[in-house]
Amino acid sequence: MITARPSRFSAEVAPSRRALAIAAALVVANITLFVLIAEDVLDGGGLVSHDDAVLAWFVDHRTDRSIRVAKLVSTLGAFVSLAIVSALIGIWLWRRGSQMLLAAAPLVSISLGSLASTVAKSIFERERPPIDVHATTVTLAAFPSGHATNGAAFGLAAGLTLALTVAHHRWSKSLVVAAGLFFAALVGISRLVLAVHWLSDVVAGWALGSAVALSVVVAIWWLTTLGQASPTESSAHAAGGSGACP
Repeated sequence: MITARPSRFSAEVAPSRRALAIAAALVVANITLFVLIAEDVLDGGGLVSHDDAVLAWFVDHRTDRSIRVAKLVSTLGAFVSLAIVSALIGIWLWRRGSQMLLAAAPLVSISLGSLASTVAKSIFERERPPIDVHATTVTLAAFPSGHATNGAAFGLAAGLTLALTVAHHRWSKSLVVAAGLFFAALVGISRLVLAVHWLSDVVAGWALGSAVALSVVVAIWWLTTLGQASPTESSAHAAGGSGACP
């Protein structure tokens, strides 16, 4: 019987050193971005200096329809909604035969992302935009945006997990990851339309959530394939063995 060879980007094979290096670099880049924006929040420079202008643009250009859509997207991007969807995805993947730990990656990611944003809010205690421009009711501090953090933590983790487990072609893997990032972008933008966050809150949330998602999914991928050789290592071993004398 001829069986399909697992993709290099698949939960069936261990992550290559290159994949681990790229993931580590992206995590560091996102954490660095978050730290830089946090410094801007404290001194008022950098991205924070554009917050007022961006907020004014969204307030001036939003319509009743865009506000309704933004409220719907924000509801879908809330922690409870994303936790439920993450649990359903995990159950579905587990019933399909995926490892339980990997199936739980989106739920783990959204949980850690929410915790990280809540802790950061309590540390920075940043004020939100003026209440008279709010289009919805909000609580807690502004920095970072919890919705943007949760959207990125869920969207990227779900996209990567589906790419590892159910997507079998490069284009389909790229599609599910892109869909997850697009969802994260919509959630963050919805908070700007509703004028309950500054631009810097949203971008910092995206960075924090992305760092969490990448860390969780790649760590679980590595743990569930611990002891297996990566595709690169297997190819190198096969090449070395082919030249050996019988």
